[in-house]
Amino acid sequence: MNKRNPLLARSAIIGCLLCAIFCLLISTTDTRAEDDTNQTDLTAMSLSDLMKIPIVSTASKIPQLATEAPSSVTVITSDEIKRYGWRTLGDILESVQGFYISYDRNYDYLGASGVNLGDFNSRILLLINGHRINNDLDDSAYVDTAFLLDVDLIDHIEIVRGPGSVLYGNNAFFGVINVITRQGDQVNGVEESGSYASYNAWSGRVTIGDQLTNSFAKGLQFLVSGTLYHDDGVENLYYPQFNTPSQNNGVAHNMDADGFGSFFGSVNYEDFTLEGGYIDRDKVNPTSQFGTTFDDPRFQTDDQRSYGTLKYAHQFSETRDISANVYYDRSDFQIGYPEPLFAPAPGTTFYEEQETGQWAGGEVQFDQKIFDGDTLTFGADYRNDFDQDNNLFEVDPAPTEVSDTHDRRQSYGLFAQGDFLVVTNLHLDTGVRYDQSFDDQDKFGPSWSPRAALIYNPLPQSTFKFIYGQAFRDPSFYELSEATTLNDKPQPEEITSYELVYEQGIGKYLRSSVSGYYNRMDNLIEIQNNAFTNLDVDALGLELALEGKWKYGIITRASYTLQHAENRDADGGLPDSPMHMIKLNASVPLYRDKIFAGLEVQYTSRSQTIESDPISGDTVSGGYIPGYTVVNLTLFSQNLAKNLDISASIYDLLNQTYSEPASQFHLQNAIQQDGRNFRVKLTYRF
Repeated sequence: MNKRNPLLARSAIIGCLLCAIFCLLISTTDTRAEDDTNQTDLTAMSLSDLMKIPIVSTASKIPQLATEAPSSVTVITSDEIKRYGWRTLGDILESVQGFYISYDRNYDYLGASGVNLGDFNSRILLLINGHRINNDLDDSAYVDTAFLLDVDLIDHIEIVRGPGSVLYGNNAFFGVINVITRQGDQVNGVEESGSYASYNAWSGRVTIGDQLTNSFAKGLQFLVSGTLYHDDGVENLYYPQFNTPSQNNGVAHNMDADGFGSFFGSVNYEDFTLEGGYIDRDKVNPTSQFGTTFDDPRFQTDDQRSYGTLKYAHQFSETRDISANVYYDRSDFQIGYPEPLFAPAPGTTFYEEQETGQWAGGEVQFDQKIFDGDTLTFGADYRNDFDQDNNLFEVDPAPTEVSDTHDRRQSYGLFAQGDFLVVTNLHLDTGVRYDQSFDDQDKFGPSWSPRAALIYNPLPQSTFKFIYGQAFRDPSFYELSEATTLNDKPQPEEITSYELVYEQGIGKYLRSSVSGYYNRMDNLIEIQNNAFTNLDVDALGLELALEGKWKYGIITRASYTLQHAENRDADGGLPDSPMHMIKLNASVPLYRDKIFAGLEVQYTSRSQTIESDPISGDTVSGGYIPGYTVVNLTLFSQNLAKNLDISASIYDLLNQTYSEPASQFHLQNAIQQDGRNFRVKLTYRF
């Protein structure tokens, strides 16, 4: 790579950031006359103002306006999910500035800050109603069809960018995504949904929810929901790397099937909430990943994930709150390896790998308001990963246990945060967290995670945020168990982030934001040459976003991302790290508030790939795959017939042929994506 490219990228990002801030500062002159007061009291804000500025709780674990949160925050609503026909959490996140998805026909890999190493999304903390969904085996946070929750159950999603370990500890490296579910009173009866899509894909969902109003258990509300999904997948997928007669001339036939069954339920009564979920997802893998036999249907993965949690939240007075929870989680993973390259001899060898994780824990948090506008938060959590197992078996021809790895891990954290109103229009949010983890073999060094943010409102619709934060990620059970055989354990990952955010309301209907960041990352864990290693990375980025909520139900969203991530050790860029991303969304009513058209356009610039040798495991930098543009179109109607919603979507409307970078576990350096496909969906409420 030309060594001048990183310098050009830095200059371009800094120049664009300064120009964007200057342009937005000019726009504030039109908003000075709208309001001469700085209003931060949620109870005193009008309904229209609250609709323009959402209330979020994920960034600070207390309710606050998004403009007062010590992070850059995006909120996605259930209305948007319906209007744009998003099918998975990955679809939703791919529409948001700064995030991108690479799909290897098994899992969606989520990139952020220009970093996507194809390793299970372990640097994003994923929550459902505040409960951690990352598992304890490889820290996976699934955002594809393996995500535990049906997207129809989502009320809204809070996407918090930047290090979040100050409150959440491990995995909150690039950000925190909190999926907030609907409640029983929002369903208020029975809801059934069914869909049919390309590749003979179908789904069915039944949801029951209500809030009791009689004298017995008055106020109790509940929700239970179950979903089934099946997809035959693309019938024939061609991979030239396997184009030999013995490998079906490179055609994977009927090797792309996907399916799951899931359940979610919650019960709320007064200060208590009982909640839990379960999913069992099977996916056939057509790519011959890990050097397995090509076009063998036994090469598939089975992911099971479940949890149950009991929460308590009570407001003792107008100034004091307490919340607590206890939980139990389980994760199971199974994969079949038909005649992998590590087999001792060719033949009909078939292996199975099974992983099981179980963990339990709890958390308590106290919130205390002091003086006028100041809030102190204190908390502690404990987690016991009491079951971490990995077993590799030879199933055929001779049933044999090849390896059996066990571990246990305990961890605890203490955190404190203060949100202080320094003067009328200046907030200081500062906090720190201490984490300690240890397993049967090692004790990880303690991790300190500070964060400080100055939030300044010079004008009623103008907000500046100056944010500093640190976060960490300890090596996962998978990374440690694999590295043990190589006598080379990876070190914990660390990030230090500096970010400047400028948010501006423009008139009544528009809100804009400009965000520039610099991330210094040490000891990122990746696989190179068949071994886990650490690398150091710098990332510099700029994100521009413009959101509109107009009259007559029109909603728009546009964003541009300019990012550059550089490997400091090799003085070069990273694979799967596009420099430019442009995203446009617009939904307009075609007939009153009954029928809407939703258009989505996404441009992703070229990305570098990696080349892997499946026998030696050696990896080297590969070529670039070209950039691409994808256009999706959805027609959505609600209550055109009473209690009936109908949607019809065409994805990749222009039938763009494009590929996304593959991980180091593939012989292919890029995986071609689906072309034009469709889905129709009906939802009826009783």
